[in-house]
Amino acid sequence: MTLALACFHASSIALAAAQALPSAPPAVSPTVDPLPPVSDSLGRGEEETASAPDIVVTGVRASLSSAQSIKRNAQQIVDSVVAEDIGKLPDNNVVEALQRVPGVQVAPRFRGESGTVLIRGLPDVVTVINGRNIFSTTGRSLSLADVPADLVAGIDIYKSRSADQIEGGIAGLINVRTRRPFDFKGARFAVAARQVYSEQPDTIDPYASMLLSNRWSTGVGEIGALVSVSFHQTRYRDETIFNGGYFGYNADNSLARYTPGVPLDPRGTNPAEPRVFRSDVIGGIDTVGKRERPAVNASLQWAPSEELTLFADGLFYGFRDRGNADQNFTSMNGSLLAPLTFYEDTKLVDRLSVANNRVANYGISYQNKADRYQGAFGGEWKRDGWSIASEVSYTRSEATDRTNILDIDFIARRTDGFFDRSIGTPTFTLPFDDVLDRSKYSLARLNLTRTEALGEEYTWRGDVRYRQPLWIFTELAAGARINRRDATSRSFVQNVNCSATGAVRCYAVRADSIPGLLSEKPGNFFEGTRPFIRSWISPSTDVLLDNVDVLRQRFGLAAGDPAFQDTRFFDIKENSYAGYGQASFEIGQFDGQAGVRVVKVDNVSNAFRAVRTAVEPVRIASSTTDVLPNIALRYKLTDKLFLRAAASRTITRPSFAQLNPALTLTPPVPGQQPFGRGSSGNAELQPVKSTNYDLAVEWYIDRSSAITATFFHRKVSGFIQSVTSNFEIDYLGLDNGTYQISRPENSGSGKLTGIEGGFTFFPNFLSGVGISANGTYIDGKNRALAPLPGVTGFLTLPFANVSKYSATGTLIYEKNGLSARASYVWRDSYSTGLHFTGVNPNDFRNSPVENLDVSIAYDINPQFTIVFDATNITKNVFQTYFGDATVYPRDTVLFTRTFAIGFRARL
Repeated sequence: MTLALACFHASSIALAAAQALPSAPPAVSPTVDPLPPVSDSLGRGEEETASAPDIVVTGVRASLSSAQSIKRNAQQIVDSVVAEDIGKLPDNNVVEALQRVPGVQVAPRFRGESGTVLIRGLPDVVTVINGRNIFSTTGRSLSLADVPADLVAGIDIYKSRSADQIEGGIAGLINVRTRRPFDFKGARFAVAARQVYSEQPDTIDPYASMLLSNRWSTGVGEIGALVSVSFHQTRYRDETIFNGGYFGYNADNSLARYTPGVPLDPRGTNPAEPRVFRSDVIGGIDTVGKRERPAVNASLQWAPSEELTLFADGLFYGFRDRGNADQNFTSMNGSLLAPLTFYEDTKLVDRLSVANNRVANYGISYQNKADRYQGAFGGEWKRDGWSIASEVSYTRSEATDRTNILDIDFIARRTDGFFDRSIGTPTFTLPFDDVLDRSKYSLARLNLTRTEALGEEYTWRGDVRYRQPLWIFTELAAGARINRRDATSRSFVQNVNCSATGAVRCYAVRADSIPGLLSEKPGNFFEGTRPFIRSWISPSTDVLLDNVDVLRQRFGLAAGDPAFQDTRFFDIKENSYAGYGQASFEIGQFDGQAGVRVVKVDNVSNAFRAVRTAVEPVRIASSTTDVLPNIALRYKLTDKLFLRAAASRTITRPSFAQLNPALTLTPPVPGQQPFGRGSSGNAELQPVKSTNYDLAVEWYIDRSSAITATFFHRKVSGFIQSVTSNFEIDYLGLDNGTYQISRPENSGSGKLTGIEGGFTFFPNFLSGVGISANGTYIDGKNRALAPLPGVTGFLTLPFANVSKYSATGTLIYEKNGLSARASYVWRDSYSTGLHFTGVNPNDFRNSPVENLDVSIAYDINPQFTIVFDATNITKNVFQTYFGDATVYPRDTVLFTRTFAIGFRARL
């Protein structure tokens, strides 16, 4: 069976190799049967697929031919990754498989993997499994990193929308398709396993999957059953050297007066401004942990006749993550031992030496567990051009997250700090103190947090379609969806600092007085890459997570977890009712699809409000109705040259945490604080809305080569941001008055404009060699309420996490059983948010990100393939900064390189 990565629209990447299940038919459409078939959403009937010329091609060209067949017949603008290709590229989850799709940008590989997907600059993506909504507890979408690539049949990225798709996600919709038994002609068995070596943690971890499927002809019709299982384990290590924001100081190292958040010129001569700019801390973070992902997918299908097909699907995705992100840092706030030195002609310090300075180690240990379940039952009936489909489903997502932090510290005799702007990385040394001396450390602070969250959804949907020619119409469709969603979250926080009168006095209780509490980090921190302390002492992860009551007792707290706090609880019930109508049409060389979806959502939010020590329940009901039209048009200039245009309106609903009506108020203090203070969520938030336009041109050179380009524009309104406003409170008796309450509001708007372009080419004169490349340009601005101190009104700000330029390139060789691929992914520097606490520029940015991955496979025989993969081969250093990477560097991050060897076997 060939493997295809079908990147429709900006490029088509189709990479072929023998993969599990070789006798299955080639994937020629990203079908999401039966609700509704994606072929319907793409405007293609079964007859079109069957009518392709009977040209026999093999390997890469066969895969690419399938990819381009889908593209040429699509009405929506869709990119797809066909399942087999995911198994062949060195990608362990869906997110990393998508990073080669045009217009898609992903986050760097923190903790060993990419976790966030942006489509054309926006993160607001709705995720579905086989067309069904799926989510993470109180969120609106599933973290796609939790989906193991080897259980997936395909991934479809919809950049323009149709009325029959679930509403939500102004950026787009990502549909993950799993396998079903009727995908194969008969019995299939496949197993794959890899051992993955991660360089920084120096570990070898297993990745394994198995699929078993069969179908039988019986007296009651065709019956099929499939089960696939997967287990991935990853031990990861990220290494980070950091400094904080940049603040104003005096020449004697004392804090100067300035307005936090207002950037100052580091070469300025205004005597009213601070004479010294420097970061407040220098430190390192050594993140070490183990993540496990068990997963199961099962499916039953029964076709009692040619007209009727019934199915039952089930899936389980598990997530287990345990580790630490321990920090070692110094505040550099002691008394000066030598005059400051500065960077060039600026006020920015590059060297300083201080006495009696605090050195602290934060032991940050975490343990996270999440389980997602989904079950569905449904069927589809077809006759004389009519099809009727119906389905009921239940989805459950539950998670428990625990983070325990213990601070230990000591006073260093001397600390020498160096801010090396030639490499953008600071360091510090302790000439008279040993950070590995366990007797130096004292207990300083204990912070414990636990959160439990649960999300449930009950759904029914039905669709009716008519696919016989009727005047200019090739298909008419209508459907409805009724949905009940529940989201609940509860948590507690315990925080105790050392003090002069508490159970733990500062610098008085030695950390090594608790047996087993202290441990040494792995060592070799940034070895050979940057100067820094290679290892340090940190609180034990096992003690912090498994024996934390020892610490509770020492800090004067009762044993055991406390009760969950009312002010950290919410329960929201959401009912939605949606209906749509849709028509596909054809007039000569011109065809298209138009439709409208109407959705009504009713919410009831329950939480608590707190005033002083009094807590009482609060309940708020709200309702919204949205009308979402769409149209997609295609004009065939020739049989190989197409023009496309699409327009749609999409929405993203607020997260349940943003809808949380919990309210905490601090009353005014007469003579001291004339206004009360408060914080809350906002149960009356409206969806974020986007109006979307696309214009594309596609030239299909032959069955396996193409050049494509797409222009897109997004106009977004109702961005949600935290806003502080005055509210008159009249239900608190003596505490009535004006309160300044911070809560999320629909306040921002923005525009995104860009172009995607790419090509795929397999030259005849280079047998077995192919190349695929694509690039994306995005320009966007966000108009939001000013978060600057003393500034009112709106500011024009950059979109967060959006690179203006991004590109990918894949070189392919496949011949005589050998398949080799090198894939390079690059994205430009980008803003990650705004920073308003120091004198540095407000724009906090990430440096350019690049990865080079290689995959090699060789078929020993048609049933057995050996594979070798390598990721992050160049192991480039990743950095962050404020505005100017040379003048205001912040973080330096080193991600691991991995090498894997394994096999795929099939019968």
